Amino acid sequence: MKITLKNIASNSSNQMKNNDQLHFKIFFSIGLIILLFSSCSDDKSDEIPADINTLACKNRPNKISFGDDTSTIIYNMQDKPIEITTKEYNQAAPTEQPVTTVFKIDYNAQGNVNKVSKFVANHLESSYGLEYNSGGKLIKQSEFNGQGALVASTTSQYDGNVLMSIATHKEGNSVDVTTIYQYADGNLIKKSIQNLYDLDSQEYYNADYTYTYFLDRESKIKTYFEGPLGLLFISKLSNQQSLQYLPNRADYQLYFAKETPSEKKMLKNIEIIAHRYTTHDTTNIKYSYEYDSDGFPTVQRGTYKNITRRYVPTPFGGSVFLVTPHNNTYERNTNYYCN
Repeated sequence: MKITLKNIASNSSNQMKNNDQLHFKIFFSIGLIILLFSSCSDDKSDEIPADINTLACKNRPNKISFGDDTSTIIYNMQDKPIEITTKEYNQAAPTEQPVTTVFKIDYNAQGNVNKVSKFVANHLESSYGLEYNSGGKLIKQSEFNGQGALVASTTSQYDGNVLMSIATHKEGNSVDVTTIYQYADGNLIKKSIQNLYDLDSQEYYNADYTYTYFLDRESKIKTYFEGPLGLLFISKLSNQQSLQYLPNRADYQLYFAKETPSEKKMLKNIEIIAHRYTTHDTTNIKYSYEYDSDGFPTVQRGTYKNITRRYVPTPFGGSVFLVTPHNNTYERNTNYYCN
């Protein structure tokens, strides 16, 4: 009996020691896992901007998000952008990888942009050379393809500091695309474009843009690019300025790029009338916003209504005239990040 009790006590003591060792191993493993997760979290913190939507971030954003799309900005010592990376998702195929475009920006001794290089998928797609008058106004912007060949050039005319017109000449074309601007109370209210080319009818046509604004709302976001340089970022197309607001859907505004320096108010409405097919293709885009306490837009909404008219060939010869309505809406939350 004594031997039996002694063996039981001995076994119980050994079992308690084994349990203590097991508990120690479990707690040690949990602690190690927590430490590893903490390390991983610390590693990722470098990728996430430290601040979001503070006034400092809104005045000098390192990244602006428009819904899922983003524009990341790198600055030089003078707080001027030297690189902008845009990531844009295809709304029709949201599971696809975003299209990444990188704009690298160089400045001359006077602090003006004198070159912009556009990269898509790490390949140079195009570059732009810029020339200025003695007053620092952009008077010529030349586009080159990835091989360095001249593709198009745009010249600008001013009345003092006010942009009055631009003309774009595309290599191989005998007709220039010209744009004339009109203003009221310092705001751009109309632009008229002549000699746009319609691929379907293979004819030239004109288009008129009319703009209205929320007169009680100043645009708070700093504009880095204006005029033909602003158009470069807005439309990303040369010699096709009419397409910047005519993609069969409404496109959100970048805010940091504008067509003229006179756009000081928040944009309310754009009406576009394309004079072709002996009739009018009419497009209307209405914008609305929500703002934070500092007056910066946090939500941007757009409604797009468009009617296009096209002659379409039939299998039996000849053509039929089609009238097609387009309707689209979007809503994008806007956030401002900084390091």
